[in-house]
Order: sequence, then structure tokens, then C-alpha cells
Amino acid sequence: MDYVDLSPGTRVSVVPAYGDSGAAYEAIVRSVSEVDIRISMPQRDQEFLAIDAGEPLTLSTSVQGQIYRFPSRVRLVEESPSEGLVIEPPVEAEQDERRSYYRLLTRIVPRYAAVLGRADAEVPLKTSVILDVSGGGLQMQSLTRLDVGARLHLVFALDGDPLEVDLYTDVLSVRPPSRGGQYHRVHGRFVAAPRAEVERLIRYVTRQQIERRRKGLL
Repeated sequence: MDYVDLSPGTRVSVVPAYGDSGAAYEAIVRSVSEVDIRISMPQRDQEFLAIDAGEPLTLSTSVQGQIYRFPSRVRLVEESPSEGLVIEPPVEAEQDERRSYYRLLTRIVPRYAAVLGRADAEVPLKTSVILDVSGGGLQMQSLTRLDVGARLHLVFALDGDPLEVDLYTDVLSVRPPSRGGQYHRVHGRFVAAPRAEVERLIRYVTRQQIERRRKGLL
């Protein structure tokens, strides 16, 4: 476990801890004190996180190229002067287990996403979004309930790259939707990925790191 300091302006991903994941929401740290932390109301697209005081949640952020997760709890849901959450200050941060590759938080809608069924027939997934990607795998949310061990076929584009990525992914874990949510959180590992595709992903992640650091987001 590590100590990681949060500061105003830090962008964080927020996931309700009950029932687990579903889909990550985005927020910005507004203020930090010894007794609490204030963040903007977590939002995903046009949807705000529905959560009450006393409920647990998990924050994650990137520090020097590593992703850290912070368990916390909501103390107060603020409505004025602006909507937001007051949360308990997290003391410890858990480093993500995928240490061999930098994991980039993102939001990519695959052009094609399907699960391999019998005789390798491909069954398209319902609405799916890639939430993070690395050279070795990804996490995504999907309306389709998937089983651990299932194999996915994904085709998606990368900003700044004229060619789409075409890869197969084994499902390592599936987390059910959070209370009131619809999306399943899927953690997958790329299978027999061609070296050229892995290198393209690593270059993409590196470009995004450089750009986000230039903007002060990392």
C-alpha cells in the first residue's frame, strides 16, 4: 500500500463500491483538508452518479504513470453553492495490479464488439465502451452479461492512428452492475496479440501520456 496525495484540480474516476463497478464516473477534486475532500458531482456523459451519504465508493487517479485506487465514503451530498460530494479523506491507495503496462483511462466505443459462441460464431455485444487500455489488456463496460473465460472480438480506433485495432480478448473477471446501474464491468487480457498491434497500443498510450502531462492532467 502507498500514500498518494490528492490536490485540488486532480481528475479522478469514481465508482460506487456497493455491488461494484458497472461504469466509472468522472469528477474533479475541488478542495482538500485534514478532515474531508470535496469533489465535483461525478458524471458520465450526461448522467450524474446517484449516491447517498454514508455509502462507500472508490476513486482512482494516475500518478507518475501508475494508477492508484482510493477507498472512501460519502459524508455529504452537496446541492449548493454547486453540486458535489464531501468524502472521507483516503489514507491508503492500492496500486493497480497491471504493473507491466501503463493503463490509460479512456473512453472508446468499439466499432465492432462480439463474443465468440459455439463453433466460434460471433454474437454482437450490446452497447459497450472501453474504459481503459494498455499494451496487455483493457477494461470495458457492456450491457451484455459475459462469463469469465469468454473470448471477445474487438475492433476499435485510436486517436491519431489511421488504422483500427483488431484484437481478441479473454475475459478475466466480470463485475455486476452497481445498484441502479445497467453496465457490467469486464476486465480482459489480449490473446495472441500480434506484436505490431501491441506496439501500436503502447505508442498510443505514450502519446496520450505526453499530451495529458502537457495539459497538466497527469
